Amino acid sequence: MQKEINIWLNNNPHKNKRLAKPYSDAILQQLLQNTLNTSARITIKKSKNGKPYVDEPIFFSHSNCRQLHAYVITTAHDIGIDVEYINKKRAVMKLASRYFHPKESKIISDLPTTEKSSMFFKQWTHKEAWCKLDGGNLWSYLNKLPGDEKGLFLYESDRIDGYALAIASPQKIDKIRINSIGNP
Repeated sequence: MQKEINIWLNNNPHKNKRLAKPYSDAILQQLLQNTLNTSARITIKKSKNGKPYVDEPIFFSHSNCRQLHAYVITTAHDIGIDVEYINKKRAVMKLASRYFHPKESKIISDLPTTEKSSMFFKQWTHKEAWCKLDGGNLWSYLNKLPGDEKGLFLYESDRIDGYALAIASPQKIDKIRINSIGNP
């Protein structure tokens, strides 16, 4: 059981998605090769639900928002990651009341106005990381309470200014290290 997880962050220099994707794919490829200690190209496949995987003893997840890209890789168990920009201009109460479980929506509504956006995006990243862990459809996770799920461990980081980041794991993680590639 792996007790420590590394997250790698990269500020992709390309704003255009067509240019950003190959750049991001090259970083993921290098991280996979480094983890497997090989220079051979790793073929990334997709499950029927679109979840990426490889035919190697390795698990990974990737997320991006704006130009910030986040990667997590482990050899111990499946993993999911999500990163979101905390948009303080977004109508988060409207979204929370429409998509989140009523308990979660209430938590957000009870907060001071200055804290509502941060909590909304924290909860959103939990759900999206959980979805990526399972390889499901995000819409089926939005109204679920992650705390009710047995064998699901959720972790977040507030160390990325202006962003919410979450990891979902089927096992407990003792330490999460955040590393930068380039200048995140």
